[in-house]
Amino acid sequence: MRLLDKMGETMSFIRELIRKTFRGIVDHLPDLPAVQLLFLRNFGHFINMKAPQTFNEKINWRKIYQRDPRFPVFADKIAVKDEIARIAGEQYVIPTLWTGESPKDIPFDELPPPYVIKVNHSAGKNIFIRDRKEIAKEEIYASLDYQLSFSHADFFREWGYRNIPHRILIEKMLEMPDGSVPEDYKFFVYNGRAHFIQVSFRPEGKIFLSYYDREWNRLPAQLGHYPECETVEKPKNLDRMIQVAEKIGKDFDFIRVDLYQIGDAIYFGETTFYPNGGVVPFTPDSFDKDLGAPWIINRRL
Repeated sequence: MRLLDKMGETMSFIRELIRKTFRGIVDHLPDLPAVQLLFLRNFGHFINMKAPQTFNEKINWRKIYQRDPRFPVFADKIAVKDEIARIAGEQYVIPTLWTGESPKDIPFDELPPPYVIKVNHSAGKNIFIRDRKEIAKEEIYASLDYQLSFSHADFFREWGYRNIPHRILIEKMLEMPDGSVPEDYKFFVYNGRAHFIQVSFRPEGKIFLSYYDREWNRLPAQLGHYPECETVEKPKNLDRMIQVAEKIGKDFDFIRVDLYQIGDAIYFGETTFYPNGGVVPFTPDSFDKDLGAPWIINRRL
């Protein structure tokens, strides 16, 4: 057993060394070879940048060639709220409780729980505060310091994040009547039409995903290693959510619009132009082509 443990430790050390070496090489490359190398590692081949076909290929093409000045505004979780209020209506915007640049400026004594602490330029590490007893300031400071230092533009070469000033956003927490976190409906909108919907929910912090078409037919697809969730009941406000998503995405060749439904109310979560960084494979592979097919890329930007 000790020999097996030793071998396991050695293999873990080697894998981590390879990962750090690879990352160190990528970090010093210009955008195009860095994007191609990251794609090669995850998909086993390079991208044909002249004629990208799959969804992930087109995301990576966008990283290099699309320079739409609206990207930084819609990718900024603070700045985008004014755009959503203007385009769709203020009723869809989650109330903001506080914004700032330093974690130590957060007025914890004044903020009414429940609320969510996040950064405006990234995702995936939101801090949920349901009660003041849950406030562990030093842990929150450490998490936010790391998140504020992270750059999607540098790590994934996502140009749209390059000029976003890194800030902290605290919003009212959305809760279902039973206190659970609402399901997250992610609409894939191509030239103003929603074709696909990804549903995700997080029981006890674990992410489950499933995919549907706009008529709410379940699609046999999986993203990376995320487990599929059970069949989700068609949301009663699906048609209205599609209308909202399409209104927000009408002027982009592709954008993902994330919405929540609580009772009869619909709330905007975020928009993204580079879902999963364009580096997470789908199962089956053909679904990557299905997602990419409606995306007629705008080469004039």
